[in-house]
Amino acid sequence: MTLIGEPPAAAERWEAPRGIGHEVNSYLPAPWKKTVQSGRPGGRRPEETRPCNLRVGAVPNAVGSAYLELGCTKIVASVYGPRQMAERMHQQSKAEGMLFVDIQFAPFSTRECSREDNEKRAVLYSSILQSTLESVVLLDRYAKTMFDVTVLVLEDDGAVLTSSLAAASLALAHAKVEMKDLIAGASVHLAPARGIGDARGTIFLDCTREEERALPDGSAVLHLGICPSRGLLCLLHSAGPLPAQAFEQMTLLAKETAETVGAAMRSCLERRVEHRIAKRARLAGYQLGNADADINSPITAETIVEAADDPVAEDAYMYVARDFDDGYG
Repeated sequence: MTLIGEPPAAAERWEAPRGIGHEVNSYLPAPWKKTVQSGRPGGRRPEETRPCNLRVGAVPNAVGSAYLELGCTKIVASVYGPRQMAERMHQQSKAEGMLFVDIQFAPFSTRECSREDNEKRAVLYSSILQSTLESVVLLDRYAKTMFDVTVLVLEDDGAVLTSSLAAASLALAHAKVEMKDLIAGASVHLAPARGIGDARGTIFLDCTREEERALPDGSAVLHLGICPSRGLLCLLHSAGPLPAQAFEQMTLLAKETAETVGAAMRSCLERRVEHRIAKRARLAGYQLGNADADINSPITAETIVEAADDPVAEDAYMYVARDFDDGYG
């Protein structure tokens, strides 16, 4: 007998009839495909990560927001502020702004962890994220003000810490908060050696929740975060025994993955800027009195050149370009 919310057994499943016309859709989820070569969900190699999807502007009422989807891990980060700092907090600070990071797990984010376990993880992850983001955000330019960064984990399928770090950094960039660089990260696990021939163990990149639970005792994990453009290390957190040789390999693998994620984050911001430039150029062309112009029509180079000749359109075009070039170009 299956539990509520779980897919029925194979013998109880209803098969959709296959006819000449369209097939009847079924609500049953497709099972993970495993291969003999790797044994990982989806047939991934040990050094292969899951596909990553990034989007900014996910929360309309926030100053900046970002949505990150890494496999089945789904995270939303929001930034609110700057707002005036309380008098008591201002006396404790040193003429700098303050950054408060709060990470929360949705009640439906995972089945394995209890509410108490998620609260303990939230406290630990919030402390790590806050110290990491404070090392990158230029708080000295926001005196007597504070920012609130809220991270909500909608679905926990592994690599929550580094994914939350990337989502929070992307949300701060979308909020136009001045930073030294973006932050991208990756998580690498190490399974202990199984025998005499396997002296170093097995390294797995970007493990899912199921893979993390299946790791044997004595396994280790390494969370790494870097600034992609500057090449600086801003986060290095590990748990479990790490041999020197395995630690070096895990660090290099995490660094290469973080650089790839950082390039994807920058591309996401560039697409957002291009979209806003095109939208403002269309609006500027519509304000010039072109009644036949369609606001939703695609922008062309001729339209931008014509709109740039008018001061109103030029301001609309250059405003968004300065937003990106001055802070993150």
